[in-house]
Amino acid sequence: MLIAEILALMCLLFIGYQDLRYRAVYWICFPIVASLFLLIKTDKIGWYVSMQEAVFGLLFFALQFFLLWIYFSVKEKKRVALTSGYLGWGDVLFLVAVSFYFSPFNYIIFYVLSMVLVLIYAIITRLVQSKKHLEIPLAGLQALMLSILIILTFFYPNLIPYDDTWIYRL
Repeated sequence: MLIAEILALMCLLFIGYQDLRYRAVYWICFPIVASLFLLIKTDKIGWYVSMQEAVFGLLFFALQFFLLWIYFSVKEKKRVALTSGYLGWGDVLFLVAVSFYFSPFNYIIFYVLSMVLVLIYAIITRLVQSKKHLEIPLAGLQALMLSILIILTFFYPNLIPYDDTWIYRL
């Protein structure tokens, strides 16, 4: 599955480049990445467990999306469409796609850690640039972070994003 991992890595780097450069990503990249991730994970741990864990990731993301929708709807005092000004479709599709790669705890860790790092990026960018409206390339930055993680897995074989056993060993 080395070929699938390299292809997924190339797609992630392409997503990162597109989002950072153009603030837009070709939508076809996301089903390709999701398919490659599912192929990689299925090869390692089997179809049934892969699908169970993907459902967990999707439900976790759906809960986060719902809570974010509630927050902005209460804040704006009306129902809002999150993909109209708050999140881009690329951000949503990226988080859906990576749910096919990570185990449940690793998905949560990646989600939280990447959001914190993107927040730090946004704060620094806001301090450097004095723009009133700041567009954050969330999917692109997360894709680059995931690219780094995948590269690290080549050098550290015990770092397995689709297996939670390292957490249980702590």
